[in-house]
Amino acid sequence: MIIPLNSGSAFQRFSVSLSGHMVRIEMRWLTRFSLFLVDIHVAGDALVQGRALLPGQDLLEGVITDLGTITLEGDPATVANLGQSNRLVYQS
Repeated sequence: MIIPLNSGSAFQRFSVSLSGHMVRIEMRWLTRFSLFLVDIHVAGDALVQGRALLPGQDLLEGVITDLGTITLEGDPATVANLGQSNRLVYQS
């Protein structure tokens, strides 16, 4: 499943249903390091905070959960190309 992303915004907050769980994802751009940091919450509880959004890196790696994986595919994410030359992919 592809999780929709919107380019042009340095901060994004959205919710998506994954494997029957309502998941809130927050992304914020760090200009100094040229990358997005991601926080993921389920039922108000933080699963991950401050994970770098990097191609091929599972955002849920090391977290004990039944959610599966969330991985960025494609080019490294920037404010301008987010969701255009890359995509956030969920696999259960």
